[in-house]
Amino acid sequence: MTWKNNFLLEKERFQHMSTVSEELVWSALSRVIEPDFKKDLVTLKMIENLKIDGGNLSFTIVLTTPACPLKDEMKNACLASLASVPGITNTEISFTARTTGGSFTGKTPIPGVKNVIAVSSGKGGVGKSTTSVNLAIALSQMGAKVGIMDADVYGPNIPMMLGITDTPRQIDKKLFPPSGHGITVMSMAFMVPPGTPLIWRG
Repeated sequence: MTWKNNFLLEKERFQHMSTVSEELVWSALSRVIEPDFKKDLVTLKMIENLKIDGGNLSFTIVLTTPACPLKDEMKNACLASLASVPGITNTEISFTARTTGGSFTGKTPIPGVKNVIAVSSGKGGVGKSTTSVNLAIALSQMGAKVGIMDADVYGPNIPMMLGITDTPRQIDKKLFPPSGHGITVMSMAFMVPPGTPLIWRG
């Protein structure tokens, strides 16, 4: 057997190995269990945009919340299961989130906002602002896009807690709120200079 024949055989073997079986990929992913729901990702329809290009595999895992703390665990489980599929040379896994919006009976939902968390209390000084800031930063660090609407009219201090010194920008008669630590904030504190007394009527 000549070197040319050897080369052709190796080339054919490589091409055969680099053809990844989609059926085997789905089978491998069906063995990955979602930790909370205790069912596999395929049954839960959490796998989308699966693409195979030679030995390259890519797909998207659809989460129920953008701040899911189990992303890394699911990614590693997928990679471990896919290791048994022949021909895969590279795997790219991306994440997206599909959330179910709440019911806004008789009200118009806020455009672009999927989830609203209300922090309130009938008593002052119990930590509403602290809770709001901690929640916002935690969710932001977990991958969610977060904003705070500071509705406190007596002592709005969210901007101070986040170290925000800028004020909202006005463009085309619209206000664009500033941000701090990755959190966009709108607050009554932006409407008056710091330390200025404000008289409320009504």
